[in-house]
Amino acid sequence: MIQIAPGPVSGRLRAPASKSHAQRVLIAAALAEGTSRILNPGQSADVRACLSVIQALGAQVEDRGAELLIRGGGQPSSDVLDCGESGFCLRSTSAVAALYDRRLTLQGHGSLATRPVDMVVDALRQFGVLVETRGGCPPVIIQGPLRGGRAVVDGSSSSQFLSGLLLALPRAQGDSELEVKNLRSGPYVQMTLDVLKAFGLRAEATSDLSAFRIPGRQAYRAALVDVEGDWSGAAFPLVAGAIAGEVAVEGLLPHSAQADRAILEALEAAGATPVWEGGILHIRETPLKAFDFDATDCPDLFPPLAALACHCAGTTRILGVERLKHKESDRATALLKELGALGGKLEVQGNTMLITGASLAGGTVDSHNDHRIAMAGAVAALRSKSGVVIEGEGCVAKSYPEFFEDLAVLQGR
Repeated sequence: MIQIAPGPVSGRLRAPASKSHAQRVLIAAALAEGTSRILNPGQSADVRACLSVIQALGAQVEDRGAELLIRGGGQPSSDVLDCGESGFCLRSTSAVAALYDRRLTLQGHGSLATRPVDMVVDALRQFGVLVETRGGCPPVIIQGPLRGGRAVVDGSSSSQFLSGLLLALPRAQGDSELEVKNLRSGPYVQMTLDVLKAFGLRAEATSDLSAFRIPGRQAYRAALVDVEGDWSGAAFPLVAGAIAGEVAVEGLLPHSAQADRAILEALEAAGATPVWEGGILHIRETPLKAFDFDATDCPDLFPPLAALACHCAGTTRILGVERLKHKESDRATALLKELGALGGKLEVQGNTMLITGASLAGGTVDSHNDHRIAMAGAVAALRSKSGVVIEGEGCVAKSYPEFFEDLAVLQGR
């Protein structure tokens, strides 16, 4: 456990590397002939899991810390692909595993072992791939090869498997067409298309990303890629600056395809004034008001926005609760329970979370082994009366291993 004391924050930090961008780049590098150079990959648990998987798929990895050298184009060296607790890794590499004429098993741990993979099964079977699961959950057993064709993909619960198909299908023997129903998190699909382009591949998409045509028999070209800073992780120090002092964050791209860049819209709606100066994003404490925000396409913003809303005058409404059920925890339930225990006033009405600003007393937050719940509790502590104890704080390693160190620096400790 770790104790977060109330008090002001001040300082400058670098955003963690985006695990969303990094994992897409690692998979592309593993499929490329030649050696790719990946800068700023980060040390998150999800990235480490993805590295393990691409090595099992035959990639050779030289880890230099601040950069990775990845030689791709190999063949699987193991029948088991261990995805750790990374939902993106498991869903996306299910499609990549289907490229091989070999029986491969993808397994997950923690809450990932109970998260549904129906979207993987349904789509791959349309391509003629043999797929088995344990009651619709991991492990996922796949027997390729993926030859191309046509499929209808359900994007209502997650776009991660769609990204996996977009990464895999250029290597299929035939051309492919995808029709996507009820797409959520469209910006992350655009990120995948950007990664394909960086590695020299073509994929045609409609403007609303509801249909794709992917030529087969394409070859990935090795590339040099600098991994973006993570807007999802940076949302927490940005909220900390808005409620308790002044924070500057470097390493973020203003025009990133990451959906969680929308944190800027939410902060501005709450009365904060994020400012770019020389490529660095600055934000400082200001009187905050309740706001309305649709987080359907960026559900990972719910935890930092909930912490923000606890310190806003009035009742905030955040839409998109239905996207929170199958995360590392049932995040809606976890937020209501844990922030409520600190004195927050939260409730759920249908697909909307309502949060009325209130003075937080402090107390203890159970992380539910969910990195974003732990970070939300820590940020909420900054304006509490007595501080907050975070239990299970080690879970932040999934996306932002340095979070508590960075927060300590901002607090002058």
